[in-house]
Amino acid sequence: MAARQNDVLRIEAQALAELAGLHADPVFYGRGMPRGDGRVVVVVPGLFGNDMYLQPLRGWLRRMGYAATRSSLTLNAGCPNRLRGDIERSLQRQWERTSGPIALIGHSRGGMLCWALASRLQERASHLVLLGSPAPAVVAMIRQRVTLAPGAISRSSVAAAGARATRMLDPDCNVPACECEYVEDICRPLHPSTRVLSISSRDDPIVHADASRVPSGGNVEVGGSHGGLAHNRAVYPHLARFLATR
Repeated sequence: MAARQNDVLRIEAQALAELAGLHADPVFYGRGMPRGDGRVVVVVPGLFGNDMYLQPLRGWLRRMGYAATRSSLTLNAGCPNRLRGDIERSLQRQWERTSGPIALIGHSRGGMLCWALASRLQERASHLVLLGSPAPAVVAMIRQRVTLAPGAISRSSVAAAGARATRMLDPDCNVPACECEYVEDICRPLHPSTRVLSISSRDDPIVHADASRVPSGGNVEVGGSHGGLAHNRAVYPHLARFLATR
């Protein structure tokens, strides 16, 4: 147990080095990468995260020619239906000002919220990017009415911490048994025109590798930490090429 915990700490400690490596890479400044078309790109943080650590990714997206947007979440924890609603309400005016397509990028648990948003947006959701997210496994389990056991898709201690946070912040939430709007969103198929890309790390000690694979979409594997996937320089060329597909 202690050895496994040490492995988690060792791998996740790479995140700061990955951020430094990103800033030193020409891809971070858009060199040789396809340019964006101005579409809105919503970026959603992972469990217990907020928009602050995603600023490098949003800044890069803006330099690439996209209208990168914060999720507005102060803490990604608790009832997913409440969180999905918070994001939607905060972005409603921006979405109403443009009739164009919208892309979504979700890191870890943020990928599940992005999946639900893409389901609600239907044909307006042009691209859905999952960074180290167990969303594919969670979606499959909810659709098949399988009990979501802590640790089935991610490290047990992390899954248990998320479950405790939900009980504390939203004691009435019993997702997915509640059959709330979030569950309806997850069960609704994405629009056929929505492109999906899952980028995972072969070294990820938090989310199980199989949980990140999308059966209908693209799957890319890189090296590095779970927490650092949002600023892993190996991720950015894949993002640039994927978002540029029409």
